[in-house]
Amino acid sequence: GEYHAALQAYESAAAQSPEEALGRLEHKLGQVYERRGNRELAESHYCAALTHYEQRGEATNLARLNVDRSRIAYQSGEYLQARALAEAALASAEASADTAAQAQAHNTLGLLARQAEQAAEAKEHLLRSLTLAETAGQTAAQVAALNNLAGLLESEGQTGQALSLLDQALTLCTREGDRHREAALHNHLADILHHAGREEEAMTSLKQAVAIYAEIGMESGDWQPEIWKLTEW
Repeated sequence: GEYHAALQAYESAAAQSPEEALGRLEHKLGQVYERRGNRELAESHYCAALTHYEQRGEATNLARLNVDRSRIAYQSGEYLQARALAEAALASAEASADTAAQAQAHNTLGLLARQAEQAAEAKEHLLRSLTLAETAGQTAAQVAALNNLAGLLESEGQTGQALSLLDQALTLCTREGDRHREAALHNHLADILHHAGREEEAMTSLKQAVAIYAEIGMESGDWQPEIWKLTEW
């Protein structure tokens, strides 16, 4: 959640780094802006990273970058572009045996399938993402898949299973120290508990989410409304 400090650090590093490091730094800057909800700036940095990666033939980094770009496109409602980028990323990740990137690509394809009301396909992608993330030891990818699976199951009326998945995601996320996504998970949990009529528990989760969001806002030095809107990733 310390996004302001992260931006300063990456911008400072980019100003002093050799050419071969610039792609990765532009990629990192894009990821921070994406977390802050500034999709235009994120895509701008992602495009800069794309140029560097392509010039240097960095196939693994390109696959991971295309996953991030597909997620931005998805969040912007550009679903065809999002699918094309995610499928390209998956093909590249499979060719290079990059399990972590495969997990991320399947996660985005799961979100796209759910948006297209293809529940079975969405579940298949998200379960595959979770399995790959566990194999790769990628906690953040596990959290993303668990959160998105919980949303899918809750929409199908499987409230108990959805709550169980969110509990797992919260345990992992808290251990990882990702407070922004921890807040988003508490918010998601509050929504499901509210729909289940468990108002007292819902309010407890909501208060936890609000407290963390407030901390993130104060640390950044300004209020970024988009930070509060994170629900799926």
